[in-house]
Amino acid sequence: MKEKKFYSLSEACRILRVPAYTLRYWEKEFEFKFERNSAGRRIISDEQLKKLELIQHLLHREKMTIKGAKKKLQAMNSRSVEVPQAKDGREILLWLKKELIALRTTLEAGP
Repeated sequence: MKEKKFYSLSEACRILRVPAYTLRYWEKEFEFKFERNSAGRRIISDEQLKKLELIQHLLHREKMTIKGAKKKLQAMNSRSVEVPQAKDGREILLWLKKELIALRTTLEAGP
């Protein structure tokens, strides 16, 4: 499926399999700034959709509360990730392994 740059609210609901009121609630709770088209309807960027998928995962699969999901997102956003300038692939793979282990530890820590 070809990725789009923007999705309507109904398209995002269909992709995430949640009702529109859920996305409007998440928009408020997680302080999204959904843009509006010329008709005043919400449009959701591809980046925002990915973040909504993460929120959905945290809330529905990980069974986190809104507060816990906010905390997790904040912790994930506060980590600055800088890809090293490596001369060979081995160095990048070692760095990637370290980052994945750190991410797993963060996710396993829970709310």
